[in-house]
Amino acid sequence: MATKESKQRKLGGFLSTFYRLSTKSQKPKREPAAMVNNKPVSQSLLLKKLEICQTIEQAGQKGVENEGIGGGGGGGGKVVEGRKSVSHVETNLSSVISFLQVKVLVSDMPGFMQVHAFRCARRTYDSLEKFSSRHMAYNMKKEFDKVYGPAWHCIVGSNFGSFVTHSTGCFLYFSMEKLYILVFKTKVQRVAN
Repeated sequence: MATKESKQRKLGGFLSTFYRLSTKSQKPKREPAAMVNNKPVSQSLLLKKLEICQTIEQAGQKGVENEGIGGGGGGGGKVVEGRKSVSHVETNLSSVISFLQVKVLVSDMPGFMQVHAFRCARRTYDSLEKFSSRHMAYNMKKEFDKVYGPAWHCIVGSNFGSFVTHSTGCFLYFSMEKLYILVFKTKVQRVAN
């Protein structure tokens, strides 16, 4: 029996040594490369850039939400929105427009917000079994109120006129299919007591 146990130990030691040596000699599996502008880019790099952009966007939103809170002079409590790096979204704006089959008629809105509006409109339009312009306007208004703060307005239809006052950088008029969509934000002022 002692010989059987010693053989198993030797065999076990050999197998573990063989396994360690064989795993060290194998090359790590390389992840498939994604193509950007016909150049290979690793997917982990793309994910890192996406996370960074989302962090910047969230920080910018917090800066917008906190702006003007806290009184007093000397700028105490006032947080000013920092510069956002959304150039990758703006360069892809034309490809998003063609992919979602929308046509921008008038715009006073950053590219990332336009893309958000196009995707929200397309998602709502595709999800409805029976089209309702009122339902589509409601969904877009609620989405923009939730993400970019209150006082957004949305008009959806195939034939309408409008004359509106909007906040700077918060106006978009575009068409999709045979629909025309107007999204804009108005300034909200607190009522003094």
